[in-house]
Amino acid sequence: MKNILIIIFLTISQLAYSQFDAPLIERKGNLVQNRYYILGKEVSERQVLKKMRPYQVSHKMMKSSRRLAFTSSLIAGFGAGTFIPTFFDPSPQVTLPLLITGVSLIAIAVPIKQKANRKADEAIDLYNSRELMGEKGTKAEFNLTLSSTGIGLMMTF
Repeated sequence: MKNILIIIFLTISQLAYSQFDAPLIERKGNLVQNRYYILGKEVSERQVLKKMRPYQVSHKMMKSSRRLAFTSSLIAGFGAGTFIPTFFDPSPQVTLPLLITGVSLIAIAVPIKQKANRKADEAIDLYNSRELMGEKGTKAEFNLTLSSTGIGLMMTF
């Protein structure tokens, strides 16, 4: 009797645990840095791209997000590079133009980074929705080939 109760308990707990559907990939971050988690374990963005590779739609969106984030970082870096010298050279001829240029470049970089984060979220949501899971499959192709020894049937997967 005791064994039957243990088996029933394990079966019910396994069913309840199986119903918990955690997202496969998760992104946490802000405008400066993003952190990616696969089933709760922190991974790099490269590993996320590698995991998404079989699903072309989400993979392309994630790559686009990565390009936008790089562009945003580059623009913000140029903005900070023009903004920082204003603290070391107090002359007004240099300070005002560099200050305006630096602040405007940083202001341009912020919406680009927000768009990159939005695209990354869309790609992750699309991947996690499991709508793409049916796309991953083998497609067998049969072709007739001619060679010097005769005709053959070539099958590719």
